[in-house]
Amino acid sequence: MESQNRKNKIIYVITLLILLIISSGSIFLYYYFDEKTKIKIKFNKTEEEKYQIREALYYDKLDELSKVQDEKKEYDNLDNQIEILRNDYFKSIKALEDAIKSGKSKAKIAYLTFDDGPYYNTYKVLDILDKYNVKATFFTTNINGEKCFDDRSKECYPLYKEYVKRGHTIANHTYTHGIWKGLYSSVDSFMTAVIKQEDLVKRETGGYVTKIVRFPGGSPTAGKLKNGIIEKLRARGYGWVDWSAQDGDGGGLKSKEEARANFKASINQNIEVVLFHDYNNITTSLLPEFIEYLQKNGYILLPLFYESSVINK
Repeated sequence: MESQNRKNKIIYVITLLILLIISSGSIFLYYYFDEKTKIKIKFNKTEEEKYQIREALYYDKLDELSKVQDEKKEYDNLDNQIEILRNDYFKSIKALEDAIKSGKSKAKIAYLTFDDGPYYNTYKVLDILDKYNVKATFFTTNINGEKCFDDRSKECYPLYKEYVKRGHTIANHTYTHGIWKGLYSSVDSFMTAVIKQEDLVKRETGGYVTKIVRFPGGSPTAGKLKNGIIEKLRARGYGWVDWSAQDGDGGGLKSKEEARANFKASINQNIEVVLFHDYNNITTSLLPEFIEYLQKNGYILLPLFYESSVINK
């Protein structure tokens, strides 16, 4: 009996020890895996925060990119918007021309045109036009090359962008202006000079397209080639124009008095195309006076455009 009791006690103690071991192990495992879980949760939380930060940055950048793309679209569309405004502007001028010609309007128009540039003196002309808020037309040529003829230390090609920047019309006066140097030797020689100048204008302005030509010396200078040249110009989408008024600065002008008299005597139509040269100092000095004279006599001063009634097409 005593031995049985001792045996039971031993079994009890062993069982208790086993239970204590199991219990201790469970507690250890609980705390162990609980800490691991906490570490894991903490790790996941950190990763989640990182993800949320990355996500926020992504959407911020996406929003910025969207804005940039919208701005780019607006910028890319700017040329189209400008072209639409320009076309609307010229349509209104054309309507005014028609009203003047039909007698429905008593308004008058003067188109100031400047031949043979660009010159360094052209900047002075542009500044005077700016002062009076007048837009004009510049019939350009490469006769003087890249350097300004009136100041060989200056570059004149930048003036092409300046014309556009200040809102003037650029027109084509042929690349060479070679009246006595082969320009009028054939229809093809003339057209080659027109196309080369067209390419020069496009290159220096970044794409400006002009479809108005003036014959160097005037269209009669082309002689028997005139009709053939006009046919070729039309085929290429060009129109051409001479002039109806001038101060005589194209050659032999001796004084301001002579220029003033020539100019006033030639102004006698409701729609005038006035010929000047932007290299001439006499014209430059009298330009404010000429502008004021025209304005006081009811003329609106405007830039030429292809659809104008004064452009031969």
